[in-house]
Formats: sequence, C-alpha cells, structure tokens
Amino acid sequence: MASRSKRDPTMYSSMNQADLVEKLLKEDGFTTWGFVIFRCTYHKDSDWENFMARIVGAVSEDLKEDSGLDLLDTFAPTVLEDPSFEGATVATLREHFHQWKKTALKEEQGVSEDYTPTSGRYRFFITVDQEAMESVLNSPLGGFEEYELGHVRMVNAEWKWTDVPEADSEDEDISEPEEFEPLEGCTEDDVGWMNIRWRIVQLPGFHKMTEIDDWQAYYVRYPGIADIN
Repeated sequence: MASRSKRDPTMYSSMNQADLVEKLLKEDGFTTWGFVIFRCTYHKDSDWENFMARIVGAVSEDLKEDSGLDLLDTFAPTVLEDPSFEGATVATLREHFHQWKKTALKEEQGVSEDYTPTSGRYRFFITVDQEAMESVLNSPLGGFEEYELGHVRMVNAEWKWTDVPEADSEDEDISEPEEFEPLEGCTEDDVGWMNIRWRIVQLPGFHKMTEIDDWQAYYVRYPGIADIN
C-alpha cells in the first residue's frame, strides 16, 4: 500500500521528489547527492556563476514545492574545472571522471572505490560547454518554456564500445549492426552521452537516473534532447 509523505501528507511518498532522494541516500548510506558537473567553457566567469545559480535555483524550487528544503544542505553539484576540459572529447572527460571517483567515494561517503551504490552520482555526470551554457542562460525562467528550452549533456560513465563478434566460419551468419552518423567516431545508436533538458537534469534526474536500465529507458541520440520528467 502506498504511503503518504511525512513532509507533505497530501502527497504519496512515491510522488515526492525529496522523499525519493532521501530514500536513495538511506539505501546507500550516503550523505550527499547530485550529479557532478564538468565545466567545459571558460569565456566568462560571470556567465558560469549565473548558470550554476540557475541549476541550484531549480533544485531549490522543486524541493520547496515538496516541502523538502532540508535536502538542499546535502545537494552537492560538484564542479570539476580545468581549462583543458574545453573542447575535450567525452572519452577524455570520462577518464577524468573515473579518476575523480576513485577518491571521491572514500572522501565523500566513506566507502571504497569498488562499492556499487544505488544512486547515480558515481555512474553518470554532466558536461557543459559554451553552446549548452548559452542555451540555458538564454532560456526564459518561469512557465512552460523553462522546461522546454536549454540543455546540458549527460554522460554514462559506464558506457563502452560494443564489440561486434566475428563469424567463426563463412556459414555463420552474423548481421551487421545498424550504423548511424558518427558522433566522436561512434556510429552506434547509443554513444554514451545525450543532451537533456537543463531544468530537470538534477531533479527529477537524480532519482530517475540511477542505473543503466534507466539510461536505456530515457536515452535519446543527438541531436534529440531527452526529457525524463
């Protein structure tokens, strides 16, 4: 039987975003939540500050609606910064993420690097280049358009190239996989990253994108933009 939210008894707990995030934290024994963000543009610091203010503001607004502002204190949209990230490939950023993860699990949560959590903080991450940042800053705040315009990139840190098996003999029939337009050299459907609406990337993104099955459910190949609301 569905239970009512202790934060807001007018809602079921399964519909309350704060309750859903809190549930993930309890399952993992973690103290912080939120997706890591790679800063891949360095033209103007003030623009970046405005971008981050929008990200945090959106989370704050959603938590307030669900009487969950207590979770804002544990929201950690960690920003990884290095000028070399500008123009870097997703593969390069993925390597940096794995290096960060090796120490972050211990430093942030007190667990070893081989721990497998329920939540997606150490499984997915966000990248923001100049084009993405401008798309967010140029999108209107308030109303329907806030949820429809502006995007960032989400990366599946566990993605790997698909190995196509070779036939053992001429008689063995192995069909060739469908090829798509190359994106950073990859012609597969799932390239391990996708554009996603900025307004929903941290919430409800964090409690919806927890494992690889979720990635497969919501994945949209570029130039499409995923909507996981």
